[in-house]
Amino acid sequence: MMDFLELERQGLAYVNGVASRADLLEVARSIGRPVPSPSGDLVRELSPTTREGSRRGTLSHAHATGPFPLHTDTAFWPRPSRYVVLRASGDTRRYTTVLAFREVFRGEDPSLVRLANESIWLVRTPSARFYCSMRFRAGDRGGWRYDGQCMSPANGAAVKLQELLPHIMSSKRAEYIRWTGHLAAVLCNWEVLHGRGAGPLDEGDRVLERVYVE
Repeated sequence: MMDFLELERQGLAYVNGVASRADLLEVARSIGRPVPSPSGDLVRELSPTTREGSRRGTLSHAHATGPFPLHTDTAFWPRPSRYVVLRASGDTRRYTTVLAFREVFRGEDPSLVRLANESIWLVRTPSARFYCSMRFRAGDRGGWRYDGQCMSPANGAAVKLQELLPHIMSSKRAEYIRWTGHLAAVLCNWEVLHGRGAGPLDEGDRVLERVYVE
């Protein structure tokens, strides 16, 4: 059973005993309404892919089979998905990195938060183009978004922030999801960034199943 309080406090919670796609969907439905990914799949299977085998504009096209930088999933949606539910199978040695936005700003100069609040970004994908800020509100809840792959700085605050964020993020202590056993992870996509770790030597087939949840 998932610890909802932990999910609210940390932006990340684990569920054990998730051994199948059906189990993953059951976890997703326990927290909200699963929604299809841009590919149309309710459960999207992701594997390390070469640049030639990936779609232009995606993280796979930019980074191939290497690590993925920290990012917000669906930052290219007008309102990013509330939760992301993940499960790995196959060669599960490659970890997933998670870093809360609050940790990004913890201990930093208050001017960094001002830059984030004032920054304006242009989101560009093959099917979308709009301006946004890093912070947004949805009803009575607030959230964050950042994805250097699809978000380009559109004002001075965003330009400065783009220069600072990679160094700041790399200096913070991230959490590493080790995909042992039948483990699923639920991420609050409005509160935490996540990325993909480096691949191990002689990596075998690795599948990460992902469900978006409203």
